[in-house]
Amino acid sequence: MAPSATRRTRTSNPRSRKGCITCKIRHVKCGEEKPACSQCTRSGRKCDGYTEASQTQLRQALVQSTPWHQGLSPTSDQKIVLVPGTREERQYVQFFCTQTAPALSGFFPSQFWNQFLPQLSHRNQAVRHAVAAVGALHQRQLAGWFEPAHATDDFTLQQYNKAIQQFLRQIGDPKERGFDMMLIQCLLFVCLEMLQGNSRQAMNHVQGGLDILSRQTAALDTINKDLFQFFCRQNNQLSYFGRPLMPALDIRSPDPSPLRSNKNLTFDHIDQARDYLTSMITRCLSFVRFAQRHVLANPPQPLYPEHFQQQAALLGECHAWFQAFETLRKKPAKASGILDPRAPLSMACQYHTAITWLSTCTSLDEMVLDKFVPNFEAIVCAGEKLVELCGVDERGSVAEQFYLDAELIPVLYWTAQRCRHPILRRRALDLLTRYPAREGLWDKGLHVAVASRVMELEEAGLAHLPVAQRFPLARQRVHDASIVSERESRANPCLVLFRFKPRGLDGPWELRWENVGW
Repeated sequence: MAPSATRRTRTSNPRSRKGCITCKIRHVKCGEEKPACSQCTRSGRKCDGYTEASQTQLRQALVQSTPWHQGLSPTSDQKIVLVPGTREERQYVQFFCTQTAPALSGFFPSQFWNQFLPQLSHRNQAVRHAVAAVGALHQRQLAGWFEPAHATDDFTLQQYNKAIQQFLRQIGDPKERGFDMMLIQCLLFVCLEMLQGNSRQAMNHVQGGLDILSRQTAALDTINKDLFQFFCRQNNQLSYFGRPLMPALDIRSPDPSPLRSNKNLTFDHIDQARDYLTSMITRCLSFVRFAQRHVLANPPQPLYPEHFQQQAALLGECHAWFQAFETLRKKPAKASGILDPRAPLSMACQYHTAITWLSTCTSLDEMVLDKFVPNFEAIVCAGEKLVELCGVDERGSVAEQFYLDAELIPVLYWTAQRCRHPILRRRALDLLTRYPAREGLWDKGLHVAVASRVMELEEAGLAHLPVAQRFPLARQRVHDASIVSERESRANPCLVLFRFKPRGLDGPWELRWENVGW
């Protein structure tokens, strides 16, 4: 220290020496609660109680009480190990904590993925085995070794079975039973099945989690918010694959803020805006499904004034959300929580898709979509920025990244099908092809092939025209392309049903079955 320097003195309260033994050894501030302090309880450590001894005295006591064998030259596995499990299990748990958890959280990193779940894997045996299985499978796939469900390696399968056995044991033990734990196990099993491309089992696990939430309404306020919101987002995704939507989850959200009001709606953090968007999309999807059942019925069933009033109210709520979201985006990144620039881009894509679908779902006429070319343009422009950022972020990776939530693929797939503008739909298809990631239940190769086939069918009689002039007529439009869902694994080719109205809106449906390969 330079002669002129002065020693820093403590200006706040004197340092407390009344902490527990564990916190003193770890050099962290103790909460000093008794019989066990909150610092140890929160981190899952055993609180060894309190003593008047100083940290120096404690260290001396530890040295004196610890046997030391000078003849030993410990190898890596003879060192003190704080993480339980075999050496191979620890290796993949560590990979999950450092690589898989951040990847699964996608564009919205959270304490649940980055802190809570890794910590839980160290003290809960069922979670540890499931985490090891997910980490092992993810590592192999990042190395470019995609393996379908029937070809899972022995270690992953072994850990998966152990996780199931421990989970069943915990369910039977009242001391270890908890809604959070059951949902976390469902979540990890969903990860495993999605990574393997086993859509049916993944959907079954998601459905199991949704059933837990729907039955335990009284305990929702005790469930981790990130965990609850994950299943709300998956609830929406399941509806795209033929499973029923559960709108009741939207009403029973454990996080009531911000209040649902179109007036003066504001967001303090991007997580608030995302959760509200999920809730809003759930309500929009519920109305879309209701309207489609009426419009697509044979013969079509009428919609009444109250239905259009409900549609208008939802559209008003969507506009209010977007205004609050745009205000949030103008705030500094630290204040708004927008740490990944891809996050607001994905939310903008979802908003423009939701409002376009909601606006047009009450009409059987596909030509009404022509009024929403600006919305399609907004989706494609935001998607292009997002894919460009992903390309920079994932440069040098051997295989596609895997994201648990479907943020971009569904909206690009929907845009490539519903947008008649020949240039915009090709830009959407190009983005879908170049997007360097897999998302949730969505098989990018299959959906690129189906969207491409829809475009080919609609433009079949327009091939002689320049691309920019290939606007299909109403009778050429494909009203729906239904992929046979509930596939056990990535079947190629896949059976798809295309539906047309070639004789006008009042004419019969024309059905066309095709095996689409990619």
